[in-house]
Amino acid sequence: MNNSAIEVIGYDKCTGCYGCLNNCPIKGAIEFKKTEEGFYKPFLSEECIQCGYCKEGCPVISKVNGNKKEDLEVYSCWSKDKDIVRNSSSGGIFSELAKEYLDNNGIVFGAKWEDGEIVHCGISKLEELKELQKSKYLQSKIENSYLEAKEYLESGKKVLFVGTPCEIAALNTIVNHENLVTVDVICHGIPSYSAYEKYIRENFNLNIKNVTVDFRNKDNGWENFNLTFKNKDQIIIKNNHRQDLWFRGFLTDTYLNKPCYNCEFRTLPRFADITLGDFWGVPAEVKNSEGTSVVTINSKKGKELFENIKSSLEVKEVQWETALAGNPCLYNYKMNDSRREGFYKDFSNLTFNELHRKHFPFPNPVVSFIRRGLGFVKRRLLKVLRGA
Repeated sequence: MNNSAIEVIGYDKCTGCYGCLNNCPIKGAIEFKKTEEGFYKPFLSEECIQCGYCKEGCPVISKVNGNKKEDLEVYSCWSKDKDIVRNSSSGGIFSELAKEYLDNNGIVFGAKWEDGEIVHCGISKLEELKELQKSKYLQSKIENSYLEAKEYLESGKKVLFVGTPCEIAALNTIVNHENLVTVDVICHGIPSYSAYEKYIRENFNLNIKNVTVDFRNKDNGWENFNLTFKNKDQIIIKNNHRQDLWFRGFLTDTYLNKPCYNCEFRTLPRFADITLGDFWGVPAEVKNSEGTSVVTINSKKGKELFENIKSSLEVKEVQWETALAGNPCLYNYKMNDSRREGFYKDFSNLTFNELHRKHFPFPNPVVSFIRRGLGFVKRRLLKVLRGA
């Protein structure tokens, strides 16, 4: 008998990537359920035969990364299509990559809203792309998406698969195919569904299944984005990201999934062929104020795909250190989990607004103003030093 993956690593190290489920040969042996803390994790049923195959699909146990540091290239870029940039979280690079596949009879896997939660799915038509666009700051239920991607590949299709670093690492353990290209996002961590649902329920008194969120509404600009909450496509409220209570808890790392605080997949080389993210702190000379993406090319497959879409982009090569400065989650970044234990201890006894005031209050506005001023001075000094 073999211990299962979850018995080996424990729930504190489980990312909820669904790799074990996709590698399990027995239907129903592993079930993903939402924990009290608000994360989907694997649970064994009576169908489990203790074969141990799930360990081969667990990226915490079985790491598969064929990329090489010497293949790394880093770019600041954005789509030349202003509509694509407007409807994307940053520079629209995911949409340009997806169009390349959809225009050539390929399949694109990504995350979409469904019944108030995030799920992964594959699409084959350009008109379906809108559902996969924009960042979604909640855990995606992968279900059998890795196996579905494998089936498409075996049938002769080309597949583009987009996910978080741990999801791509899980996919790598299950699928190895020349016609698969993977894209991961610069991930801040996965916040709790329980916290999100409590916030929605107490502040809006709505059925969570009818709610969707545009986490990156650009009406006030890319860097000053809003969170737009909708109920059956009708806007409930639009909050600036600096003023939204739930987003404050997310950015202060109050209720992330435990392994996110010291993520094993913020590595160099990255696990995906291409990495995408917002280029926070982008130098003015390589910036589009409507939205700028940082792109790292991590493999030869990634470079080939990027070259295919380059004519649709504005592209500026930058140094790795420049990208890393404003995007620490690119590599080996550890987060502070000091708020987490107290938050969950009080979770059932306090309202969300009370939890906010106690565990992740907004900073003093005077202090915030001084910090922003110091940040501006620092950026100006760095610019001067770079030009010296």
